[in-house]
Amino acid sequence: MALDRRQFLLATIATAAVGACSSDDDDSGARASSSTTTTEAGPSLASDPFTLGVASGDPLPGGVILWTRLVMDATEADGAMPTDDVPVAWQVATDAAFESIAAEGSATALAALGHSVHVDADGLDPDTEYHYRFTAGGHTSPVGVTRTFPADDASPGRFRFAVATCQDLQFGRYGAWAHAAADGDFDAVLFMGDYVYELPPFDVSPEQDGSRMWRVDTAVSVDDFRIRYAQVREDPALQAAHAMAPWIVMWDDHEVTDNYTGDTSYTDPDPDDLRAARAAAYQVWYEHMPVRLPAPADITDGETYPVYRAYRYGDLVDLATLDSRQYADPTPCRETSSGDRGPGCEERLDPDRTLLGAEQFAWLADRLGASTARWSVLGNPVMLSGFDANAGEGEPEYYLESWDGYVAERDRLLALLADVESPIVLTGDFHASFVLDARDASGVDVAPEFLVTGISSLPFDAPTAGNPQVRYAEAGNGYLVCEVTPERWTTEFRHVVDVWDPASAVDAGPVWTVEHGQRVATEA
Repeated sequence: MALDRRQFLLATIATAAVGACSSDDDDSGARASSSTTTTEAGPSLASDPFTLGVASGDPLPGGVILWTRLVMDATEADGAMPTDDVPVAWQVATDAAFESIAAEGSATALAALGHSVHVDADGLDPDTEYHYRFTAGGHTSPVGVTRTFPADDASPGRFRFAVATCQDLQFGRYGAWAHAAADGDFDAVLFMGDYVYELPPFDVSPEQDGSRMWRVDTAVSVDDFRIRYAQVREDPALQAAHAMAPWIVMWDDHEVTDNYTGDTSYTDPDPDDLRAARAAAYQVWYEHMPVRLPAPADITDGETYPVYRAYRYGDLVDLATLDSRQYADPTPCRETSSGDRGPGCEERLDPDRTLLGAEQFAWLADRLGASTARWSVLGNPVMLSGFDANAGEGEPEYYLESWDGYVAERDRLLALLADVESPIVLTGDFHASFVLDARDASGVDVAPEFLVTGISSLPFDAPTAGNPQVRYAEAGNGYLVCEVTPERWTTEFRHVVDVWDPASAVDAGPVWTVEHGQRVATEA
């Protein structure tokens, strides 16, 4: 059953009340080697520390970030690991048997960062598949598969990638990830946020056995978030999805708290408390993501942690991933809204309001203006096209923490996209599947927007009445498959039949296409 976001919020608050009663690398550069055995790293560990699997991410033509976190017991915040740092060896090979080593080195799993490891494996060949693994304490990790991106001046004939978001484990199992991993024919995975949820624990599973229930109460501290991320990372389907291809990840709100913007949130009105929660959440997000970023620092002092990034897949795709939380002005119209939904007000039209912040917006403008790729793509965490959430019944209502709450800056963004030859917008957040026409204030089509539903989070109603810009909407769980060629963009929606079945069948379709140079999608 689908709920709208207001119903979900009220249900969550009610459940919360019930619940209260019941890498710094030693040598991260790649080295050529003909070795066929792994290097033993450090003193022995009592049990396997690779219980969270492996991952890769932020691919470049010459390298990729390799990730793992050493955890012997995922129910413990420290992973039941020693208090000391732990040395880790890593290898990259062109074959699954590791007979042809392309790069190897050593790194340090820092206790201060949850014994996480971020290796920048560079010196690799462009547009090439590699296998990788880690060794620590007498144990060897599972083997992951990754790919480097083509050289910037290359002209690849195809880029195929999955798009996903919103994987609250309390509302379903990860059959969508199992299906994606079984497909496996992906050059990358784009994850749009809500990797974990901070919400309180409750059990709505068919089994009612607590196995799909958060292990700790509402997450606010480093320990809380570490246990939550480890619980998610234990899932074998998610591990398989991480191990099949490099990921490009961005966050949304639930990595910290529901619908926060900057230092404000209707769930936690104290800015100091929210800054402390952000500091904890950002650190633990870094600890669990394969990102080409430094560890965050000084968030509690009001500093920001720039995570917006850009990627180029030869001359085919230029992708920018945006942060719509950290720099955003407070959600408007609080006096008349319920949670994140309410009627419009003058505040949302304020020309000075920002969702991206001046620095990020200027960066994006420069990126779009300089792009020479066939397709310019935004990884956009919240809906750009917007819609009347009241479905044409009475006074319009909007989801005000999306771009509908930042109308003037949206107009400026659409003006940037109007000057791009073939823009595409990919969006997460909403827990429903959409195809939308992103239109400027005069009603001119600027770009097609494909919004991916959640992997497992509770589906929301997807109204179309009174919203002519909505071309397709469907509640459900699943992910997207995007295939890009120089002449055509194809997006296929995939929905699981039963979100509580870890081996659920997946319905393929519908399929929407965009011809190069066009600004609307067509159902195939």
